[in-house]
Amino acid sequence: MIDVISQAIKDAMRAKDKERLTVLRSLKSALMNRKIELNKELDKTQSLEVLRKAVKSRQQSIEMYREGDRDDLAEREIKEISIVEEFLPKMLSEDEIGAIVNRVIAEVQAESMKDMGSVIKQVMAETAGQADGRTVSLIVKQKLT
Repeated sequence: MIDVISQAIKDAMRAKDKERLTVLRSLKSALMNRKIELNKELDKTQSLEVLRKAVKSRQQSIEMYREGDRDDLAEREIKEISIVEEFLPKMLSEDEIGAIVNRVIAEVQAESMKDMGSVIKQVMAETAGQADGRTVSLIVKQKLT
């Protein structure tokens, strides 16, 4: 992922796109920091985790900016999120997640809320970063109650 973002940085430099360049540099920095923290090369899952954290951070900023009537800054954060999302896999819809949850519930023979943890764990492993944990949790809770 670091190599992909490095190439995107070069492309942004050639295009003189300062806004994109700033976002890409911050992503590369976050990935490099995580790599140093773990003291090893990042696998795909770890890289995606760093990118998702960047999106989540920007989403929180958008909420705070909107509360403070700073729509100009919120719009900038929205643009930054769209740049980061270019490097993330497409997220699954709630219907697709629901189908996976139904299949997993049948596989593990989950019958009550006691089985929620094992269902969520398996669904998150299968979706491999294409589903938000909160969404999965809500869908599993609905199906098991």
